[in-house]
Amino acid sequence: MTTMFRNSLLGMLLSLLALPAQAVLLTFDEPGTTLFTSAETFYASQGVTFSGGGLLADGHLGGMPGEPQFVSYAGERQIGTLTKDTSGTYTDAFFDIWIHFNTSVLSVSGDYVGNLGYGGTVEAFDSAGGSLGSMYLSALSGPTNTVGTLGTFAFNTSAPIARIHMISDGAAAATMLDNLRYSVPEPASLALLSAGLLGIGLSRRRQGQA
Repeated sequence: MTTMFRNSLLGMLLSLLALPAQAVLLTFDEPGTTLFTSAETFYASQGVTFSGGGLLADGHLGGMPGEPQFVSYAGERQIGTLTKDTSGTYTDAFFDIWIHFNTSVLSVSGDYVGNLGYGGTVEAFDSAGGSLGSMYLSALSGPTNTVGTLGTFAFNTSAPIARIHMISDGAAAATMLDNLRYSVPEPASLALLSAGLLGIGLSRRRQGQA
């Protein structure tokens, strides 16, 4: 493969990254969601799973991570974290949750719903664990233990987003994720991208053998 052709192929691959993406919205009110049941793998078929970070309501690392579950506020469902006590009963857990994507995600946004007395941090990571940026959502003033939407977080990065970490900065059990939105490349774009990367790989292999 000539240098000119290889450069043209690289240019084509870069242009594919700018093609229209498929937008996905998860409201957590979809059919089949049940209050106080696990949300960990409910959306696996749509390329998203959730896991707990392991902090208990007092902010200390517990023996069992808080389990992402469907919870309810203001008549709508969100995802919060609960943990089991020694008797097997679920109790409130410090909000510490990971969102994992199993496909190339171009952008991510969502609503951070929580206790007005506490803020929280949201951070995006690539597949190697490198930070792609973080946001802090400040606490809102209001009556004690009142829950409201602290704000919307959004990430648009040059590198694919592999996971998102959300954590409250206080022992706020009433902290939740709502309306998760993310964009992935259209299937046709992914196919062309894969074919192009394969072509570059074969070219380098042949050059190494020459």
